[in-house]
Amino acid sequence: MANQPTQALRPQPVGQTTPDASAGFVPATAILTRPAGRNTALACELVRLGWPVLECPALEIQTAWVPPNAEIPRLEDFDLVVFVSRAAVSGYLSQDPERGSWPEGVVAACMGPVTAAAIVRAFGTGLTVLHPQGAASQDSEALWPLLLAQKVLPQRVLILRGQDGREWLGERLTNVGAAVTIHQAYQREVAPWPQQLCEALRTLALSGSQPVWLLTSTHGITALTAKLKELNLIPWFCSSVFVLTHERLKPILAKALGLEAQHLRQVLASPDDAALVLCFAQISQQLKHL
Repeated sequence: MANQPTQALRPQPVGQTTPDASAGFVPATAILTRPAGRNTALACELVRLGWPVLECPALEIQTAWVPPNAEIPRLEDFDLVVFVSRAAVSGYLSQDPERGSWPEGVVAACMGPVTAAAIVRAFGTGLTVLHPQGAASQDSEALWPLLLAQKVLPQRVLILRGQDGREWLGERLTNVGAAVTIHQAYQREVAPWPQQLCEALRTLALSGSQPVWLLTSTHGITALTAKLKELNLIPWFCSSVFVLTHERLKPILAKALGLEAQHLRQVLASPDDAALVLCFAQISQQLKHL
């Protein structure tokens, strides 16, 4: 799905929100599972469109602890720095709060426009960030040909990520002769769910409302399904519609639920808010005609 221009969005309190009745009834509930603080603008826009919204973070993102005597990699020591997500940007800045402007001659790269915007906000509007654009997949595979197209291949590469992740890009860079350093900039933890959220999910499951879940990461799917198993809500979860931000998430979700991938009711969408709003609007129209 092609990206759409980002719109100015009003802040929305975290938690469960109810649409204005004048917006029209939508026989479904949008359940947003990105970490706390990253659902606000999207929730606001979905409520404007008439969606009831429940914020249900699957993961909690924390800055990775750095031992007192450990050295944090310096950006200027590399030819290429790859941020795997927005969390990598904020995590690295928290580890090195004295970091100034982006060093000259170092290429900044990431997997998509959302992270690219975070890099520019963090290091200055004059910085050009290499990343896949448009309808291209926002992943290492899409970034790779852009790196190969550079006049000179990087020799020293820093990849900033969480405590684990895919090794695909690092392996490709190593195979072409680059020295790759992987640094943990943030830590993923399973988000704690307050009793109020658990009760809200149970109420939804009993209400007959059609849940439409936004799922954005492998780790988030793992954490979410574990939580729902504890609440005995997996059968209800299996009957949901899923908005996935990458094709790779489909078999992961199917495996977690013990289903065949073709039996999932899922839609693919770009991870930026404008594209997600468009996707939910299209789902709303489809559900109205069921």
